Amino acid sequence: MTKPVLLEEMAHPAVKALIDSGIDMVMLPVGAVEQHSLHLPLNVDFMLADAIARGASAQTGVPVLPAMPYGHSSNHVEFPGTFSLRPETFQRIVEELADWAYICGFRRLLFVNGNLPNQFPLQCAIANCVTKHRDFRLRTLNWWDIHADIREWFTTDESFGRCHGNVAETALMQHLRPDLVEIEKAYPMPGKGVRPFFHYPHALVSKDGHQGDPTQATPEMGARFFKLAVDTLSDQVRRALHEPLPTW
Repeated sequence: MTKPVLLEEMAHPAVKALIDSGIDMVMLPVGAVEQHSLHLPLNVDFMLADAIARGASAQTGVPVLPAMPYGHSSNHVEFPGTFSLRPETFQRIVEELADWAYICGFRRLLFVNGNLPNQFPLQCAIANCVTKHRDFRLRTLNWWDIHADIREWFTTDESFGRCHGNVAETALMQHLRPDLVEIEKAYPMPGKGVRPFFHYPHALVSKDGHQGDPTQATPEMGARFFKLAVDTLSDQVRRALHEPLPTW
């Protein structure tokens, strides 16, 4: 395929036909509307998750739901532009969306996540969903965990143990939406290798909201790792679509 399968663009008979054909899996990108320092926009987290999910959909035919932009971002409260849900609110929303995916006939649901704190309420939602629906298979996957090389790249320029608005997010945005990147405003943050024992609000570990060194980012770097993310996720989705139940 050359285009992603976008569920919102389909009529309901087409959704049923898709499921009846054996594609009983759907992807839901989730992210956040939150600050990403001086050089990046608020949409980074949900935009990256959505772009990677759409790329995998184009290769596999597995449909994608509209990205959920709002997530759990309360750690960024001191920076204007952040709009956060409480973790319990976020969990309830994704649980209810998962219930509706099940009602529609989907039996496999992948959350493609672009915001680190989302993973905890997502995992709690999954626990509740599989209790209600024993034949429902769910997974949450952070885009930076899709491939070991992406994970290493994503964490290479952390500061105070965090990666945010860093080289990886900046390079991917340079590749996907260069018009939204103001790289001239980027600068390296101190704190590499420093890992506080306690968790602190983001404003206490970053002057302007980012971690790492986004000045090292390039569009070419972003293009290379975006392709790796899409190709690897596509392979994983193809296998997941036909994965049998474990036996012993």
